[in-house]
Amino acid sequence: MTAFYEPYLQRAGVSLSQYSLLSNLSDSAQSLSELASVLEMDRTTLTRNLEPLLKQGWIARESGNDARKRLFRITPAGRKVRRAAHQSWKSAQSALEKALGRDLIAGLHRSLDQALSKLKPALPEEN
Repeated sequence: MTAFYEPYLQRAGVSLSQYSLLSNLSDSAQSLSELASVLEMDRTTLTRNLEPLLKQGWIARESGNDARKRLFRITPAGRKVRRAAHQSWKSAQSALEKALGRDLIAGLHRSLDQALSKLKPALPEEN
């Protein structure tokens, strides 16, 4: 699936993982822990994936009331990229539905949801 979506998102100048991050950031600053929880990603991987977005100016890092707490929010430039990427994602989704059919895609979503619900209890706590 990643190989299918990536070319569409690259037209907007982002990778699938970058689009996912931009989609989950808001104008309100969020902590690294909050983002990691929402994205179901470990903090080390998340930090590594946020760095290119910071360099592009698509997100901003702020300090919280505790200097050790890192907060992140989307910038106006990031919102612009996110809008363009969302249009690309919608094009990819339409093309995928045309190629596979809505019923198959719905079945894949159900199967993935079931697999994740069974797998989560078996994962280490930090995941």
